[in-house]
Amino acid sequence: MTNNHEHLDNDTSYDNEQTEPTSLEQNNHQKYVVYSNPHTGVGSLGLLKQGGPNRHPRRAERLPQTSQASARASRKRLRDHAVHKQLGACLVLTYTELPTNPKRDVEKFIKEARAYYPNQLHYAVVTEGLDPCGGIRVHHNVLLPASPYLAEIAGNWIHGDVFVGINPTDSDIRRMVNYVTKEFVRSSGLGARFKKSKSKVPKPKKEIFNNKEDAEAALMANIPKDATGISIYDPRCADRKIIYWDVHPHQIEPI
Repeated sequence: MTNNHEHLDNDTSYDNEQTEPTSLEQNNHQKYVVYSNPHTGVGSLGLLKQGGPNRHPRRAERLPQTSQASARASRKRLRDHAVHKQLGACLVLTYTELPTNPKRDVEKFIKEARAYYPNQLHYAVVTEGLDPCGGIRVHHNVLLPASPYLAEIAGNWIHGDVFVGINPTDSDIRRMVNYVTKEFVRSSGLGARFKKSKSKVPKPKKEIFNNKEDAEAALMANIPKDATGISIYDPRCADRKIIYWDVHPHQIEPI
């Protein structure tokens, strides 16, 4: 097993710096929680968050971390969707001239792409450069299932160049999502961070344990016996562990 995931590859939905327990809390009968989701190939272990201050002090403590926590949650939702629906192709759509309505442009592109897929088209779109203070030109990262017609699909984009990347494994898909979501920590008021097709990834199984040893044993036991591509990610905080494995190994052949 290897630890080959980038630092963004973090499935926590809260801020680690705000929740890292003191030594006194660790020894005060702290419980551990394990999440496992075979549909997305991820399992995680961490301390169970219990109790805490009442609403107003907690809100004052959490407010500076809201954008970071929201960005992590959005990144996780997009990563789970991309792996579950095997969105192994990433098309970067650029503009020759500044667009007047980028939302309409990419919606038209998705509508035309549907003709190349016999079944329901699952997709995701991350648009970057909408923040005028970000210093990035507007472009769209469109995630689609791999298809032999990607060149024809790319030809429907008339506003500029198209760069096509293929991600043949689940690990590659996760890294791709981490890259296109690098601007997710941003100011409010810029609209949704991403857009995706309608789908519901099954919720992970949740288990609670009284000690870390039992929690780690359950986490490892939840990994399918025939799983491949197993890797461990260390988020570098107390008592956290995340494990990934392939859900659809080698479904897409590298080009």
